[in-house]
Amino acid sequence: MKPFRLSRRAVLRGLGGAALALPFLEAMGCSRQHAPASEETGRAGFGVEFPKRFVVLYTPNGTVPPDFWPSSSTLRNGEELSPILAPLKDHNEDLLVLGNVSALSALVGPGDAHQKGTGQCLTARAMQEGDFPGDAGLSCGWADGISLDQEIANHIGTKNKFPSLELGVLVHGANVGARIAYRGPAQPLPPENSPYAAFDRLFSDLSVGSDDAARKTEQRRAVLGKVYADYDRLRKRLGAADREKLDGHLASVEDIASRLDRGSAPTSEACAAPVLTPDVDVDRVASMPELCRLQLDLIAMSFACDLTRVASLHFTNSATAKVLSFLGQDITEGHHPMAHNGYADPVNRERLSRISRFYAGQLAYLISKLKSMPEGDGSVFDNTVIFWTNEHADGNHLRKNIPYVLAGSAGRHFKTGRYVVQPKEVAHNDLLLSLLHAMGVEADSFGDPNYCTGPLTGLTA
Repeated sequence: MKPFRLSRRAVLRGLGGAALALPFLEAMGCSRQHAPASEETGRAGFGVEFPKRFVVLYTPNGTVPPDFWPSSSTLRNGEELSPILAPLKDHNEDLLVLGNVSALSALVGPGDAHQKGTGQCLTARAMQEGDFPGDAGLSCGWADGISLDQEIANHIGTKNKFPSLELGVLVHGANVGARIAYRGPAQPLPPENSPYAAFDRLFSDLSVGSDDAARKTEQRRAVLGKVYADYDRLRKRLGAADREKLDGHLASVEDIASRLDRGSAPTSEACAAPVLTPDVDVDRVASMPELCRLQLDLIAMSFACDLTRVASLHFTNSATAKVLSFLGQDITEGHHPMAHNGYADPVNRERLSRISRFYAGQLAYLISKLKSMPEGDGSVFDNTVIFWTNEHADGNHLRKNIPYVLAGSAGRHFKTGRYVVQPKEVAHNDLLLSLLHAMGVEADSFGDPNYCTGPLTGLTA
């Protein structure tokens, strides 16, 4: 019998609307047993326990190292912060800037530098073989492991309406450079570029009556029932390996259905549906500053309402050619080619630093937003850690001494207000493991165990 083949054109046409969620199928051609309660939930103020939260902010194309690193190991005021980190002056005591941490796993395996850097920034495992085209004739498939945010969500997000939230700003295409979150090997999670769509998903139930909410739930369950039926019909035509992959997908669909009518229980009095600026073009580069703020507002409010405890925001594709001219009329070239031009030229250096400084400003905005949301005797920020990551150290694919920044103590787990340089070069696997421990997740390693030696030294309180 001739084997069943599922064309990409058939997938894109729909299969009852379910096909866009299909994984790539063959038919298409480190441990302690129990953490203390404070490690698992975090604390805001004294004596009152609140959940921990985790955020990833991903920015592409490296930075300008001479303009990035602080001038002192202690961050007591803005004077120690670099030109790029200057927007974080009001939050200097909340930062951990990490030196001598490299993406060593991203130096090997399939793919070009951007593919490996992006695909491994949260997975810390070599990419799969595949047909995504890269530079110099290189290629790869999807990442080959679960991403850090999803590992954390599996432990702290299972009781929330949304285990995790994946948002984007001007991230387009279904390729390695457009994905940082992975449910598992070759299971990428697409970011939502539209704050309007994210708003409807997150907050529509906050503003409708019980009858309307019940009707919405009934309609959504009917849609999921149709999705499940379509997937089930497809499953019967697949081989064993594809069926196993699809079964995992179906389990996720069933999990969504089981949570559809689960209400949210706000942990902060700040919980309220945010107001969205009307008529922002989500595909226009000039809209980027407003889009960034809208998406960050949604993350902050979803935390305050305890709709989710894990979120990521992906700022543009890896190797993006988008011209960020909203930062100045003198920026007339795409970010990626500008980054490749390097920083030997003072003019190009200043422009690249301006772009990195813009991203630092987004981190500062999120910190301020979370601090403004009261929770117990403190704020939502008190139990949050934000991980600012990049796929490179600079625009010419350097993957050593990546500009990693943590913001927030994760319930006093981290001792912040410092620039900590590791005594010797370590793989970023150890950093990801440190973040797992901060969120109360028991593990001895993360990603490729060959690069993991244990949590980073000198970070904890």
